[in-house]
Amino acid sequence: MTSISRLGLAALVLSASLTASTSSAFAWGCIAVSDEGSYGYSYNYDNEGSAREKALNECAARTTEDSVCEITECDDET
Repeated sequence: MTSISRLGLAALVLSASLTASTSSAFAWGCIAVSDEGSYGYSYNYDNEGSAREKALNECAARTTEDSVCEITECDDET
């Protein structure tokens, strides 16, 4: 996945988290990407740990066992 498409994905996920974050004071969202280009994301979580776990699990479900998913961005909006 190119850096331009990763930035586009990041912008899309973060804008979705901003739109959906009206239900809590803090709404965490994260993006995880593998070296193969697979990705996972989360939004509207109450805490960073849960948001990270969701993004990593989604990424892992979309990639091979030989690839590692890493968090590339997390953000909370108040």
